[in-house]
Amino acid sequence: MASAFFRNRRVLWMPFEVDWSPEQAIRAHCCPAMASALLFQCDQHADPFECGDSLVVYNAVFDEYGLIVHDGGTTYVLIDSCPWCGLKLPQSQRDQWFDEIKALDLPADMRPPSHYLSDDWRLPPIRKGR
Repeated sequence: MASAFFRNRRVLWMPFEVDWSPEQAIRAHCCPAMASALLFQCDQHADPFECGDSLVVYNAVFDEYGLIVHDGGTTYVLIDSCPWCGLKLPQSQRDQWFDEIKALDLPADMRPPSHYLSDDWRLPPIRKGR
């Protein structure tokens, strides 16, 4: 649904000001170069969107990767393949997220439930005792 609004643009944002955190970068990625780029920590900037040396970002909520647009905001250009190894990256779950939020029929001024502000909404529940 959301991508229909941006057919000619691939610059995307994270709704509801969910902050990026290094923990979002700690997962299995396609190659060591991608992992290294995502784990890069500047000694002058805590936020990768503020650092001109930060190249990529991983959005765990949508399971998507992007090239950071260094324009003073928190936008990035969605990428389909790793810039280093060329491996196809996972398909973004952005559209599914917006579809599920729309299906909740929440009032316009209400934030989604907290599990929609992390990757919890798209991951299978952990079965206890198995």
